[in-house]
Amino acid sequence: MKIMKLSPEPTKKSVQSLLHLIRTASRQRLDGWMQQWPTIYVVPGDLAAGKTDPYAPATVCFGPLFGPARRVTDGMAKLERYKLCCLRKLIVGRSPSPAGTGTRPAEPAVWKPEVHEPMLRSCVDAMTRLLPRIRASYSIASSMDTIAGDENTVREVKMLLYPNPEVAAVMGSTLAENMLLDGCFILHRLLKMASRAAGKRYDDDDDDWTQVFGRRGVWALVTRDLLLLHNQIPLFVIKALLKQLKGPADIEDDDVLVDGGLQLFSSLHPRRRLQPSPDDSLRLRLRDAHHLLHLFYLSITNIPTQSSASASPDKKLPPELTQWVPCAKELEDAGVRFRARKDGTATGFLDIRFSAVGVLEIPPLQLYDYSEPLFRNLIAFEQTYPDTPGHVTAYAIFMDCLVKTSDDMRLLHSRGILLNHMSGDREAATGFFSGICAGAHASADRNYLAPLMDEVVRYQSGRWPQWRAALLRDYFGNPWAVIAFVAAAIVLALTMLQTFYTLYAYYQPPKQS
Repeated sequence: MKIMKLSPEPTKKSVQSLLHLIRTASRQRLDGWMQQWPTIYVVPGDLAAGKTDPYAPATVCFGPLFGPARRVTDGMAKLERYKLCCLRKLIVGRSPSPAGTGTRPAEPAVWKPEVHEPMLRSCVDAMTRLLPRIRASYSIASSMDTIAGDENTVREVKMLLYPNPEVAAVMGSTLAENMLLDGCFILHRLLKMASRAAGKRYDDDDDDWTQVFGRRGVWALVTRDLLLLHNQIPLFVIKALLKQLKGPADIEDDDVLVDGGLQLFSSLHPRRRLQPSPDDSLRLRLRDAHHLLHLFYLSITNIPTQSSASASPDKKLPPELTQWVPCAKELEDAGVRFRARKDGTATGFLDIRFSAVGVLEIPPLQLYDYSEPLFRNLIAFEQTYPDTPGHVTAYAIFMDCLVKTSDDMRLLHSRGILLNHMSGDREAATGFFSGICAGAHASADRNYLAPLMDEVVRYQSGRWPQWRAALLRDYFGNPWAVIAFVAAAIVLALTMLQTFYTLYAYYQPPKQS
């Protein structure tokens, strides 16, 4: 099977030179581990219980947590081969022009060993130098130098993935080589999305469908796979590749990765309102993201909530605050009114408010088929990485309290709060939140919704809201009852006026002139 090409295929000699460079550079090993906390964890078993693959990619694998057995499926094999294309495109398309001309050719250049091999060597060397940090980024303590066990297995898997012997020879089996290929794939995608966000056309906008021909909609699936916790690579790997591949005419900095990531994941935002141009404070936080899932997480949780000040990571809440609320139907019966927050007032889907008059305002949330794995991986990230506020977990637990039956789901749907676009039985969405937060834990002293939940429960326990709700439910349950009440009130008022004037005329008769 031929790989996609920007230009005529490099000669066999060029491919062998690539092989020699990769093998030589990747044999340079650095001993020791950097003292740092892992940032990419394995999902605990109790979180994954009951689900087969909410954390497994459907189209493409990144990093060392997925072995070759998953990469040999037909769809994944195509994108594995596409990684090599991205490596070649980035090196050929972003290398300095030969002979010091200072300009790049208008047409795609062929692979030239004297120009492109030094850049390939520098990229592999950069990955090799980063190996201690890469290993330390994963919570798995076992060696990750090879993608499989013995060399025979590696060779067989590579031949399955890359039927072309020359391509199979180039593909590496070491951690440094795989990080290079994975990183180039992601970098190529982010650069394309950043160009799109800036209203520009990327150099090879027309070539993606050539490589993945026959897989319509593959990039939407790839985007979802990029937000799986097990499918992450450290963002410093991509930053290092951007630095190595930057040419004299390139002015991109790390912000291009932030802009590309925000553009790439904008369609997956729970409210479809991911801010394309973050403010300076948010941009500073996004620059420090550990990986793409972390970047997406920071972009959707950086919101001022009603209780954000009291629930900040540096200030613990009183542990006696309520961690539970009744379901939506019970709250409505007790006088709590539900209202969808408008786009202009809510800063994000986590921004829930409760007013003193008993109105619970919740931003609308649209549920799609990809929403469950997305939320599961966000919650898994919160449950495994210590430096997170836990807002998504707290939100899921709060919504799980509200939605217990189909009546609760219908109530929130009728209020425009939960919009179900999932395929299959609509009633199945009732168990959405109970499924995604199964096994998850929200710390009682750091739950940003704990003060709000406490207010809701205290309001629901009051007598006047219950009496008012019972009055509205029992006596004004339909429009005719309201009309009859208004008519009776008017008749009563007129009767009282008539009685008043009759008595007034009797006790205060008009004076005789």
